Amino acid sequence: MRTRIRHGLAAALTVSALSLTAACGGGEAKDDAKKDADKPAATTSAAPTSEAPATPLTAAQMKAAVLEVKDLPKGWKTTKHEESSTVYKVDKPACEPLAPMLGGDIAGATKGATGDFAVGNNDSEITQEVVTFDGTGAADYIKKLGSALDACPDFTTVADGNKMKISVKKITAPQGADEALAFQLSLEVAPGMKIEPNLIVVRQGTGVMRFLHLADAATAKKDFDTFAKLATDKFVKGAQS
Repeated sequence: MRTRIRHGLAAALTVSALSLTAACGGGEAKDDAKKDADKPAATTSAAPTSEAPATPLTAAQMKAAVLEVKDLPKGWKTTKHEESSTVYKVDKPACEPLAPMLGGDIAGATKGATGDFAVGNNDSEITQEVVTFDGTGAADYIKKLGSALDACPDFTTVADGNKMKISVKKITAPQGADEALAFQLSLEVAPGMKIEPNLIVVRQGTGVMRFLHLADAATAKKDFDTFAKLATDKFVKGAQS
């Protein structure tokens, strides 16, 4: 189920995710059931430096806020962004803000630029999306998402008639933006088979970025920390340009 997830989240994982469409990619998805018990889960959220301005980001600002392949290490390539019309429904009302992480639009937001990248034979994948809001919409969205992360250690979603259980774990978010949330989604795509994308959702002024990274469990955390910081710094710079 990697493709749908990656482009819906951000993609979602969009993630997507945040990419972030999914098809159980045979041997590509690995059993990541073993958790990293050595590192405590945490979510960081920097205090806003000022009240959210009323003016949404421009298209130029949102384009400047997204990673380009030249920003990534050698070997990464741009991949095709696939639009998805899949609607994800969750079983708990408190978890509704997490549904857009699996595909679909963020209510009230205006879409901006996206970026999708992969290295090797899609051994590691990135998907990124920037949106903007009117007024305090971005800050309100981050607040709702933060509440959902606190209230939803797990939930069930139904998409295209398929039911899937998802576990949520907070992780450390990069610093540098007005607000940032980071978390891992653990999705059981087949009995005994899981994929675990890491995501950040970052706010700068009226803009919000969703960033999803999906990789082999052995390198996922280290690589995510590096790329999440890189994406956050460029997003903030673009939003302030």
